[in-house]
Amino acid sequence: MNTKFRSATRLACAVLFFYLLAGISAHAADKPLKLEAQLILCSNDAPTNGKPVVPEIEKKLKRLPLKWQHYSVVSAQTFTVAKDESKPLVFGKSEMAVKNLGGERVEVTLVGHGKITQSLKKGRTLVTNSNDDACLIVVRQLD
Repeated sequence: MNTKFRSATRLACAVLFFYLLAGISAHAADKPLKLEAQLILCSNDAPTNGKPVVPEIEKKLKRLPLKWQHYSVVSAQTFTVAKDESKPLVFGKSEMAVKNLGGERVEVTLVGHGKITQSLKKGRTLVTNSNDDACLIVVRQLD
């Protein structure tokens, strides 16, 4: 009789533990995302305006099949987006909206170019074109 009671207690504790763990994970995934979007000027000449991109982003850009060798940040915006909300942004001639889909997934809508949906965990970047000549837009998650 005592063994059945212990087995039932252990089972109940295990179920409760996994239920709480799932609740905590779901809650953490729905927190607002702190993001940064950058308008990056691309060139084959040494940059004369803007500041150089951070080495982490430069390394990722150089792995892409782009024709440029130098990249500099012309403007940047840091913002927070709650789950299921969207943040409109304007960079030069480019209008865009960044939506938090939850679970560290974002949807970037660039007016005139369509949508991109991507997981944007810390350390990952989303790179898209812009309406400005020789420019890219980079979106990344901050701490």
